Amino acid sequence: MSISSFVNQLIKYRKITWPLILALTIFMGYQCTKIIVDNDTFNAIPPNLQAKLDYEALKEEFPSPYTVLFIAEFEDADLNEKADSLRSWSQWFTQLKDVASVSGLHNVQVPVRRGFLGISNDYLIPKDHTFSAEELNQRLGDNRNLTEFFISDDQSVLCLIIGLTEDVDRSRLMEQVIEYSDQLDQKDGISTYVTSEGGVSYFIDKSMKRDFSLLLPICFFVIFLLLYRVFRRFRFVAAALSVNIVALIWTFGILSLTGTPFSIVISIIPVILFPIGVADAIHLLRTFTIMNKKGHNVYVSLQKTYEELLIPCLLTSLTTCAGFFSFAFSDISWTRHFGIFTGIAVLFAFLFNTILLPLFLYSDKSRAIYNSHTAEEAALENFWKGFGEFATNSKLRFALLIPLFFFFIVGFLRVNVETNPISMLPENSFLRQSDSFIEEQFGGTRFFSIVLSSEERMDSEEKWNAIEQINQYISSQQGIGNVTSALPLLNRMSMLLSNREISNPAISLITGSGSLLSENFRNYLNQWISEDKTKVRLNATFQSNPELKPLTITSNIEEYVVNEFPQFDILISGPTILNESMASVLIKTQIASLIFTFIPVFLCLMIFFRSVRAGLFSILPIILSTAFVYALMGVMGVNINLVTVITMNTCIGIGIDYSIHFLSGFLHLKNDFQTKEALMKSLKRKGTPIAFNTMIVGLGFLVLSFSTFPPVRDFGILVFASMFISALFSILFITILVSVFGVKNNTHFKSGGTT
Repeated sequence: MSISSFVNQLIKYRKITWPLILALTIFMGYQCTKIIVDNDTFNAIPPNLQAKLDYEALKEEFPSPYTVLFIAEFEDADLNEKADSLRSWSQWFTQLKDVASVSGLHNVQVPVRRGFLGISNDYLIPKDHTFSAEELNQRLGDNRNLTEFFISDDQSVLCLIIGLTEDVDRSRLMEQVIEYSDQLDQKDGISTYVTSEGGVSYFIDKSMKRDFSLLLPICFFVIFLLLYRVFRRFRFVAAALSVNIVALIWTFGILSLTGTPFSIVISIIPVILFPIGVADAIHLLRTFTIMNKKGHNVYVSLQKTYEELLIPCLLTSLTTCAGFFSFAFSDISWTRHFGIFTGIAVLFAFLFNTILLPLFLYSDKSRAIYNSHTAEEAALENFWKGFGEFATNSKLRFALLIPLFFFFIVGFLRVNVETNPISMLPENSFLRQSDSFIEEQFGGTRFFSIVLSSEERMDSEEKWNAIEQINQYISSQQGIGNVTSALPLLNRMSMLLSNREISNPAISLITGSGSLLSENFRNYLNQWISEDKTKVRLNATFQSNPELKPLTITSNIEEYVVNEFPQFDILISGPTILNESMASVLIKTQIASLIFTFIPVFLCLMIFFRSVRAGLFSILPIILSTAFVYALMGVMGVNINLVTVITMNTCIGIGIDYSIHFLSGFLHLKNDFQTKEALMKSLKRKGTPIAFNTMIVGLGFLVLSFSTFPPVRDFGILVFASMFISALFSILFITILVSVFGVKNNTHFKSGGTT
């Protein structure tokens, strides 16, 4: 079927097409109400990642390392009052769903001299006691190793460690904890702080809801105004936007039908789709109005418009999809889902631009003619004339490459990968400020575990002396905040029984059957010693220093244990290790996605233009603009993370459109004009729509710069910059390359078309 016949068939069966699309859109809209939201960064980690497998192995032996740190700073209160406050708060936290345990100074059990075995246990600060302030301080000093993570040295700051169940909804729980924290802050003399790596999902949820409810309407409104400024026809604006709304509804309907969770990265799709989808509509509508101005009736205008632009629009959609679909091979679920569904959205936008726009235009009874020679366009035409003279004749055109490559080198060297979820939050956010405060008071907030395993039970002085040496080595590593384990309890019990730090009687008590100890002690020891007594766990914290390399530190620890204590097997895991291991995955994703983008895009261009040279001319400007944006990330200090990793492919997918439209426009004119004249006419005819397109697409993305979530804000700014750079590089370098090397018209563009 020819393109002309296709357009005629659309119009002929319009009374069937409209109701069918409307019915399906209503169905997809209903499915959108069933979308599941999941912003837990842990769920984005690849299940086959070794660090995640280690984490699962850790959970088999010991309680889940998911924790929330709740910190209270008291201006003026005695120790009893502080302990009573924490005891009361602990009771409130304990009744929350998904809270497994709450540990703090109020429920610390310490060994004391008494009982049949010569040792028993007691609360450090019993609820009803007659201890004086001096006696309480003495008890605290004697057991400092057991309490160092629960109370600061000056006793003004106390900590609760809230342990969570494995299947916890961390976003919902963090919301409850933070609301309670806000209530406590209303009291005089008390300031509270909360931090948790898992708590990032709460702030992402909050930011996403705000962005989706505020920024999406703003983006829609900005594009509406810009389109109206370009076309000055409400009907055209409504047609372009309606097409993309339908595409968006269908995309999210499929998202729901497939059970794919809605994440912060998925929430960017609408802001991406509106500018991308509108881009094809701009070219189609503007070309239609030019045809209409020549006096053609609606059928002829539509036929000529789609004969000229349907294939280029198809190619731009396919190459844009290639940019996004390349993420389908990503191990990171957020990135994979984003790539797949953004590609689907782009295909839907092309489909509905192809089907619905002719119906909108055919139903326009006014047949009003768009005035394509406004003062702004006249000024742009003069600009393109000067631009063309520079690109085709100036000797300085190649000198632009020198500062460009210098910028590339400087920027590339400054690009970093960020895997700490808390670092993605704004610097003034409650969680990030809390994290800094807690690190200052207690040495770190990024937890990980070191599990030492032996074929035999850990019931000898030799093994525990070795564990003590390993503990000291870990503590000595730069960047390590605190190390906690069963050693302080063992040392305290050993001093009471044998007057030395590690002794067999104390070891026998903690590694025995457990029946000789109280239930509180047994529960405490279960955190550190496995049930079969063959594994011992040490917990450590990293400081939140951006220059710190946690995986290097853990590698040093592992190497030390393997070389010095071969009798132990070692496993290092925890939330921090999981996040840090994502660095290699992010780099792999970035490299693989670029490879799987450029190769298919180049092949599509080469096949479409039927020329290797034309394919190279089209893709070279996008390679340069992608490198420019990558360098810009380094200059701006924007890190690659779970969100910004999608930036490059978005820039490629959108930016390639400019190359395709400009080069195809040139080839339409090449048979009727000499190369330079064809280039100058292409600049005049395609330059202005590309400029309008760039302005609308760029400003649509710039709306994201008002996001409260920094990675989304950075993404919007970078794509905004990319649009202008891609448009400039496409027009400039294709003009230079064609004027210098030429290009044969081996394509289907045999007619000069309209001028």
